[in-house]
Amino acid sequence: MDFISGGYYIIAPTIRQEYMDKEIIPNRIVSVSECICDMHPEINIFWGGSKVNKLKYIKDLNISEVKYKEMEKWIQDKFDLREFEYPQILPSLNIANEFFSTFLSDVKDLKIIGIGLPNNYLESFLDEEDTIIKTSEERTGLENILLRKEFIVDGTTSIKGYEILGYETNTFHSYLCNGLENEFKNQFDFSLNKNGFIKSLAEAERCCDIANDEKLGTEPVYWLPWAIFEYESY
Repeated sequence: MDFISGGYYIIAPTIRQEYMDKEIIPNRIVSVSECICDMHPEINIFWGGSKVNKLKYIKDLNISEVKYKEMEKWIQDKFDLREFEYPQILPSLNIANEFFSTFLSDVKDLKIIGIGLPNNYLESFLDEEDTIIKTSEERTGLENILLRKEFIVDGTTSIKGYEILGYETNTFHSYLCNGLENEFKNQFDFSLNKNGFIKSLAEAERCCDIANDEKLGTEPVYWLPWAIFEYESY
């Protein structure tokens, strides 16, 4: 199976929330949804954040104010070159590693995550978002990344499983945001792999069929099976 890159993300794992089924969901979660996990860089702090929030972010990252200014310049320069997409999408693994090693080396417990959309879902995603008829200024960062039609960097051990994600204006919703694991469990023998992700594409597609049923009352998004990849920093 070929996966079209949806970009690379630097994610801080979080602890399972109380509303999530502890019999299914592991204690420690990695998700591409900002509803669940924090991601870096925190772009809203750079572009419009208060001085207080910037100083707190500097402290959280354990960097100097000088280093923070370098980070701001790095982000703006990459954005101007289309090597960074809003809100925090790093278009290539090399760029993700450059940002990680330059600015986040003193932050513990971060992961470099890539997401890949199965190739056969690309056109339906672009149709759902009306991507092709939009101007370049109207397209979101994810749409710009997908239009490159680049395959995700795929090593023999880098794929960790699948997450059911629905896209809405620069952000992802996850099945985890909605407690859909319980609905999946009610309809079939649903469980996650040792990495905390859905085990196979076939099972992820079955979950999408359930999530896209409008009777469930989830966010009005197009739920799709995204492959999750994890990479070592270098």
